[in-house]
Amino acid sequence: MSEPIPILNYSAPPAGVPTALKIVAWLFIAGGILSILQILYLLTQSQLHIETGVLGVFIGPGLLRWSRGWRTCALVLLWFGMILSPIFLLMTLSAGSMNVNIFGVSAGSVPAAVGFIFGALMFAMAIWEYRVLVREDIRGRFGLPPRE
Repeated sequence: MSEPIPILNYSAPPAGVPTALKIVAWLFIAGGILSILQILYLLTQSQLHIETGVLGVFIGPGLLRWSRGWRTCALVLLWFGMILSPIFLLMTLSAGSMNVNIFGVSAGSVPAAVGFIFGALMFAMAIWEYRVLVREDIRGRFGLPPRE
């Protein structure tokens, strides 16, 4: 029988998944669950909402199983976050205050500084997750060759 395609290989992960990768995987899973909850809540409000964050439910386990395809998907979503976060930060600098919505329900407004801090933290987290996924030891575990 032929070898499975490496991108879709869901064999048991090697012993000793690095803690940083576990954290990245669980952050994706948590984000995916929150996205699903938001979609379900908005459906009860007769609103159809599409979220790429739902992919986190699949990305997290894929990372823990050393799936190259899910690693690539994670990197693409992180790049979107790293590109959009600074835009969000610039927008908050021009605002006096920001309206906060939780699952589509208005939770009031906060000073722009709070939005800026939140955006900066999200940007820093995306950079950290990206750096974990491109570390040489992590790349090697996904069966990728070292960079030259």
